[in-house]
Amino acid sequence: MNTANIPNSSLTKCIVYFKDGNSRTFYSFDKSHRNSKPNKALGIRRLEKMLMHRFKGMWETAIIYENFYKGAELAKYKDGVRLF
Repeated sequence: MNTANIPNSSLTKCIVYFKDGNSRTFYSFDKSHRNSKPNKALGIRRLEKMLMHRFKGMWETAIIYENFYKGAELAKYKDGVRLF
């Protein structure tokens, strides 16, 4: 997988605000294998799993957006709870 192309090919992105004051943007992996069609729901589930397991207890707020210029807000989390 060419990781340099992920920000351009992802359908969604997640901006995470950590408790230590830092923030990072993560991009979704929307394909189950190389030749499959991108699946937005799969990418969102993978971002949620990353938040709830890999970074559990380390973040304050996370927002999932469509990965387009001025993309719509799809989900928002505060202290591990999904707000919408």
